[in-house]
Amino acid sequence: MALNCGHSTIKYLLFIFNLLCSLCGIALIVIGAISLVKLDDIRDISDEYNIIAPSVLLIVFGSIVFFIAFFGCCGAIRESYCMTSTYSFCLILLVIAQIVIAVLVFVFIGDVTEAIQKGFERVFNAREQNAINADLVNTIQANLECCGMRSFADWGLNFPQSCCSSGGTAPLCVPFTSGCVSRLGEFLDSAGNVVAWVSLGVAAVELLGLISACCLANAIRNGQRRSGY
Repeated sequence: MALNCGHSTIKYLLFIFNLLCSLCGIALIVIGAISLVKLDDIRDISDEYNIIAPSVLLIVFGSIVFFIAFFGCCGAIRESYCMTSTYSFCLILLVIAQIVIAVLVFVFIGDVTEAIQKGFERVFNAREQNAINADLVNTIQANLECCGMRSFADWGLNFPQSCCSSGGTAPLCVPFTSGCVSRLGEFLDSAGNVVAWVSLGVAAVELLGLISACCLANAIRNGQRRSGY
């Protein structure tokens, strides 16, 4: 079935858009995977919140976006009303879901950050009674380049190697000046903003694709009616 010049332009623009959507899906997967790796080290600090859930959702949505974009490419090239309509419906669900995720992250990031900070304080205070807690504290200090709860003074004169900001050996090295409570807050706020804004950005791109897909689906349906299909 042949489309007129304007609708043919929409068809090929939609095809190009879906290629871009595929890249967005890959970007979501990559960002989700990176944040998952970084957050995995501190997932055991708090039992109240699952802080890796947004990262897992990004990976899941990235995979879905990639699959749906491929589906949309097929629908546009084949000029299939059924495939294009299904693609539009899936995009609506994706846009809504990603907006909801972004809103939830913006709303709860403060509560999650506070819970994680309190969890770290609890783990730090119990580091001498539990080897797992000690390992967790050392991992966080090394990864976030911090020392102690508020500063290295929380360790006294015997801070561990994970506190060293230079190549020396504790306690003769120069310790990190930042405390881990403040560094955790900065890290979680930054990670939350990245997750939320990336979700909104991809949703905005998908919204443009949704409009194009609806126009193309309408053109295909009108063409089928005129052709007597």
